[in-house]
Amino acid sequence: MRPLRQTPWLTTTIFVGSVVLLLAVHTGGGASSEPDTEATRRLDPAGPVLTLTPPRGQPGDRIQYHAANLPTCGGPWAVEFGDRVLGETRQVGSVADFRAAVPNRGSRGFQVAGLRCLPIPSMLVQTTFEVLPVTRSSEPTTTWILPPAPELPTRTKLPTPTTPTTTPTAPADAEW
Repeated sequence: MRPLRQTPWLTTTIFVGSVVLLLAVHTGGGASSEPDTEATRRLDPAGPVLTLTPPRGQPGDRIQYHAANLPTCGGPWAVEFGDRVLGETRQVGSVADFRAAVPNRGSRGFQVAGLRCLPIPSMLVQTTFEVLPVTRSSEPTTTWILPPAPELPTRTKLPTPTTPTTTPTAPADAEW
């Protein structure tokens, strides 16, 4: 029988709805004799995980939703960002992916992003995304390249007649 060894890690499990989080904290006490993979395994939650790549961005930036360890939904998953539904995706095995853009209308700061099972709305997996303020250098710009203005005809004076014009008049005693 192997002796139980003491490690400088404290762990706890947190249940948030149907999501299980495993939190591990290193308490110090020198170098751990456990390999790094052991510490990584302790941080890997047993339940579904949603990752947004990148984890922060400005309105209009492209983001990738990637969910792993999903339970079977039995239908599509709604893709949510804040109070908006961006679309739907289906899982393949226990994985689901979706590409989107950070909505233009919305609050700056941290927003909740998630996937919600449409047949079972209480089944969801969520994470946070930081919406950064728009900077002037990242604002989309539109450059208009206009063709050169067409040449307009120049106005010229009409020549004045040099020959006098006469209007024929009938004699006063002529009959019409």
